[in-house]
Amino acid sequence: MPPIRHLFWDFDGTLYNSYPQIAHAFGQALNELGQGGLISEAGLLALLKVSVYHAACHCAQKAGLEPAELVEVFHRYHVQEAPFPPYAGLESCLRTLHEAGIRHYLYTHRDLRAVEQLKGDGLWPLFTDAVTRLDGFADKPAPDALLALMARNNAEPGECAMVGDRDIDILAGRNAGMRGVLFDPDGFYPDLKADWRVSSMAELCGLFV
Repeated sequence: MPPIRHLFWDFDGTLYNSYPQIAHAFGQALNELGQGGLISEAGLLALLKVSVYHAACHCAQKAGLEPAELVEVFHRYHVQEAPFPPYAGLESCLRTLHEAGIRHYLYTHRDLRAVEQLKGDGLWPLFTDAVTRLDGFADKPAPDALLALMARNNAEPGECAMVGDRDIDILAGRNAGMRGVLFDPDGFYPDLKADWRVSSMAELCGLFV
């Protein structure tokens, strides 16, 4: 197979360790709605790894709430969270790969705040292009956004890989004809099939240089 020349990066849980802050905001929402202690921290993280809406549906059913109400309160707390920390070694990994000729792309369900965080951390110049929620593509695992990114950057699927921390990231890449790199430092997806599985940025970097 041809070498990987293009990496398509998820944001939450891949570039940035945002789940602790997401879980904190979700916990605050539960507290406000009188449901503090409804679920353990580990249980909540497992639900959030699927999606916020999945966690809201699960918790709302247990508490006799409407999922939309829980999501609304969560978002109010979530926008107040401080910027998320990048995973250890991220900058070194991105720069080393960039210097080796690999191009980086962002594909996230977040809005432009993801791009703003990369800019604030001095990492945005390492990225060639991006798709965010504001571009209006179907959510992962639909391949539409990845296909559009490949088309406008003249990238061939065989030279591309999607990097993500969830099953929908790997499936989106597969649906677009790409290979997949599962970044799973906490072992949430032990049985998910991916072309590569890594638990650190150093390990990921070593795959391609």
